Amino acid sequence: MTATMNRVTRVTVVMLLAAVLLALAAPFGAAAQPTPTVPESPSRMRLDVASLVPRVITADTPVVTVTGRVTNTGDRRIDRVQVRLQRGEVLTTDTDLREAHNRKDDPVAAQSTFIPVADRLEPGASAEVAVTVPVRGADSSLRIDEPGVYPLLVNVNGQPEYSGRARLAAESVLLPALSVPGTGATATAGTPTGVTLLWPLIDDNPRVVQGPDGRPVLTDDDLAGSLAPGGRLHGLLTAIAGAGPQLLSATCLAVDPDLLETVQLMAVGYQVRTGDGRVAAGTGAPAAAAWLASLRALAREHCVIAVPYADADLVALSRAGAADLEKLALSSASVVSEALKPAAPLPGVLWPAGGTLDERTLADITGVGPTTVLTDPANLRGRQGAQPYAVGESAAVRALPIDPTVSELLGGDSGDPADQRRPLSVQGAVAAVALRTALTEPGRPMLIAPPRRWAAPSDELQVFLATLRDVFTAGFAQPVPLAQAVAAEPKGNAAGISYGSDERAAEIASTATAEVVRINAAQRDLRDAMSIDDTAQVDPQVLIAPLHYGLLRAASTAWRGRPGAAERATAEVAAQLGALSRQVTVNNPGRPLTLASGNSPIPVLLSNTMPVAITVRIKLGDTPGVRPEPLTDVLIPAHGAVNRYLPAEVIRSGRFTVDVSLSTPGGTPLGSTARLELTSTAYGKITLIITITAAAALFLLVGLRTFRRVRASRRTGAGEDLPAAGGAG
Repeated sequence: MTATMNRVTRVTVVMLLAAVLLALAAPFGAAAQPTPTVPESPSRMRLDVASLVPRVITADTPVVTVTGRVTNTGDRRIDRVQVRLQRGEVLTTDTDLREAHNRKDDPVAAQSTFIPVADRLEPGASAEVAVTVPVRGADSSLRIDEPGVYPLLVNVNGQPEYSGRARLAAESVLLPALSVPGTGATATAGTPTGVTLLWPLIDDNPRVVQGPDGRPVLTDDDLAGSLAPGGRLHGLLTAIAGAGPQLLSATCLAVDPDLLETVQLMAVGYQVRTGDGRVAAGTGAPAAAAWLASLRALAREHCVIAVPYADADLVALSRAGAADLEKLALSSASVVSEALKPAAPLPGVLWPAGGTLDERTLADITGVGPTTVLTDPANLRGRQGAQPYAVGESAAVRALPIDPTVSELLGGDSGDPADQRRPLSVQGAVAAVALRTALTEPGRPMLIAPPRRWAAPSDELQVFLATLRDVFTAGFAQPVPLAQAVAAEPKGNAAGISYGSDERAAEIASTATAEVVRINAAQRDLRDAMSIDDTAQVDPQVLIAPLHYGLLRAASTAWRGRPGAAERATAEVAAQLGALSRQVTVNNPGRPLTLASGNSPIPVLLSNTMPVAITVRIKLGDTPGVRPEPLTDVLIPAHGAVNRYLPAEVIRSGRFTVDVSLSTPGGTPLGSTARLELTSTAYGKITLIITITAAAALFLLVGLRTFRRVRASRRTGAGEDLPAAGGAG
């Protein structure tokens, strides 16, 4: 047994020595080195791809070049850092494209040799990456021989200290090839694909609130940077303005009415709330004026649609029962018309957040008028035929599907803005456009809807627009104006639009929605109590409108996934409602009031600093010793005051306090409670009656007792004067 163990030991030692010798003999950077399918640790190294040239392979592009930077993000030194490109099999369907996007497994259809990046990287150190690989021909090329879309993996290997060699970072991109250099293989134009493009101009979040003096202010000055050169909204507008006439004819600007009102406010000078709560002058007036002028010039000759005011979450409002707010959000296209005149938004077009609506919201918008909903085709139930689709039995709602693949690869409604801002953020969509227009399913209409708050860098916007121009020029696609697509007769039917649990979970927080509904009910009741004063001639709606629009801002889809921000937005409107209601008060005299009798009325002074008249209801708090009588509602004129004497009965004497408060006839509190001090030396009617009754009873009892005693004494006196019985004779 010992001999057997010795033989096993010797064999093991020999195998280990052989492995060591083989490892030492292996050439540095050999292509045959094994590469694990997954990184050893996701925290060891970060790869930031900076550029891909070309973004689309044509007959004139024989090589593909990728540049970027690797950074050692771990706590160990990494030796022998190397990089190579690997490509996978050609992708032929939208599903394949979506699955391959950002997938970091190992495509092995072709791969280049490893190229050294750095001999060693200490923790925190970084190094430039640059790898150029032939499209075809050489053994280490990508070996692309036919047009198509290919997954491409940038694979970084290295050897961390105390560990074996491993893949430490990777980045996946989609690389379309419309032609193959040196072969004559090229995509052939068939039936051109009709392309329509939405171009969203929507702010990151609503910013207008009411300042201490009642004038609107902005919660921050970030919008000034977004409108200025280098900013997000400036980049979006500049990119599409230079897109060229053919592409512009296919483009429709999707504009938020709240953004336009905010920019108009900024252009004439505005104020911003600072971090410590003070108000300071804003800095973005020139940028706002220039941006607005550019938008007006572009909109004058091109398509515009209005999204709901402040991009309000229509389904959340509908489900909460705030149908009046929902209707206001949908009817705010007039704001766009006024801001961009003579341009006018295309009527009856709705682009909902998330690409879907529930049945209740659909019924609500049917009441507004005929509407074409731009929706995700996956949410169309019972879809039959071709687009556009008539939805349900009513002819009032139609559906025009957006292209789900292109929209998803651009970032989607829930796309992370950080991902949208990275280099190559539009590459997946570039590949999808090439696939849909030049490589598969030509002729099928394509409506492209980028993320609502698209944050792609300006150069990425230019790449995407250039791709669309190229497919137009090559005859693979043709522009279709949105107005034309909307006006087309339905070619298919859909039973309805689905709205599932994922969509419900994406709505703004229910706590914020509940507060919106509460404030909305209070402001409606306040509006009902107001009336036009003959002297001021101010419509109460002027005072209520800021509350209405503030509630729409508080219900914005910008707050999806941000419950804290949503609650702060609703708190702003609640504070605004409170400031308005506090303008109606009960004045406290600041001194005790003396009541002359038990039924003396309590004098109060009611004041109203609003420019409208308001009807109020006076309430007396429960106070021992005071019995209030029924009160009538009181009309207080604008900027006026009225004296009222509140009928009440004092049922005891002494000094006490009475709380007096105001509300609307519907019960919404107004102002603050006034505490009045009362002094009374008189009795009330009931007390007086009781006292008199008691006195009378006492008098009667005393008189009766006196009468009995007098009668008894008389009887006793008469008995003493009589002779004793049998005393005579």
